[in-house]
Amino acid sequence: MRILNLKQLNDNILSNFTIKTINPSEISDWNTEILRLNNYSFFHSLEWALVLSDTYKYKPVYFCLFKNNILSSVVPAMEIKSKLTGKRLVSLPFSDFCEPLFNSIEESEILKEKIFEYCENNLLKFMEFRTSETRFPFETGQFRTDLRHILNLVPDENELKKNLSDNTKRNIKTAIKEGIIIKEENSEAALKTFYKLQCITRKKHGLPPQPESFFDNIYKHILSQSKGTMFFASLNGKPIASLMFFTFGEKVLYKFGASLNQNLPKGANHLLMWEAIKKYSLLGFKEFDFGRTEINHEGLRRYKLGFGADERLIFTTRYDIRTKSFIPPETKTTGIHNKIFERLPLTVLKIIGNALYKYMG
Repeated sequence: MRILNLKQLNDNILSNFTIKTINPSEISDWNTEILRLNNYSFFHSLEWALVLSDTYKYKPVYFCLFKNNILSSVVPAMEIKSKLTGKRLVSLPFSDFCEPLFNSIEESEILKEKIFEYCENNLLKFMEFRTSETRFPFETGQFRTDLRHILNLVPDENELKKNLSDNTKRNIKTAIKEGIIIKEENSEAALKTFYKLQCITRKKHGLPPQPESFFDNIYKHILSQSKGTMFFASLNGKPIASLMFFTFGEKVLYKFGASLNQNLPKGANHLLMWEAIKKYSLLGFKEFDFGRTEINHEGLRRYKLGFGADERLIFTTRYDIRTKSFIPPETKTTGIHNKIFERLPLTVLKIIGNALYKYMG
């Protein structure tokens, strides 16, 4: 696709534009500005930028177009320096998706040129974008597709129940009969419990856990600021599963789930999610996002669809700056390494996670 030459734009249009690459922490009312734009998500928030930059020391490079000194379009990105995977630009690391927020086609073309210029000037190997509504920066090319599920919320439990599949209803009833208790908790002690469950879950899936500092920063910037919470399922007084949610504007995002490795009572995760859905609907939130699902995880897909969620695609594209060609954006969450990791002690997996995750964003 042809990149628009800025000189070809009408001078009257350009005179109203200011293009900047910024760190969102430099803008005092960043969240307010973002919430005015269509298709915003939690991943556009200042809190998420702070978690990523504080944990992994990534350099925030948010490409912003201001019109008459008001934020009009933005492409959030971070620069990752890695000897393992190459110096690159990602929008955004460890994010399910991060939609470029454009006010017009003209503005998208202006920022596209700015991004290419930045990558070339800073000798970046490639750039990666994860989008849901658009296929930025090109409409054609190689994309990895994942799934995203969204439920529109209404403050009426009976209406929400109509969305539930028969299987989901049965699982919720079973969990209640089993005596599972759901509680919302948001303390540092609760986060420690969540992280223990998260480490068990990652080992079960044959993956190292993310560094504990990552979740410490989530608590510092998100949970302690009332921008998210955790729901715990307990049986006989013992936490057996937990889900973590973030909120931004009128939207809720399910980001992390964790549970014990041994036999989990049937329906525990269904009851957890249902209680969260009910809570956020009564609080007046409008959109409940179940996050990303890899396209081959059919069980997880059915679980999310069982709550009546609409299914959308997430597009991931990598573009080599030097060769001006697409790089296959293959996922690395499944493979022979899973068999190796699931046999390692948790202490070893934590060391691996601490060493590698900053390069893998």
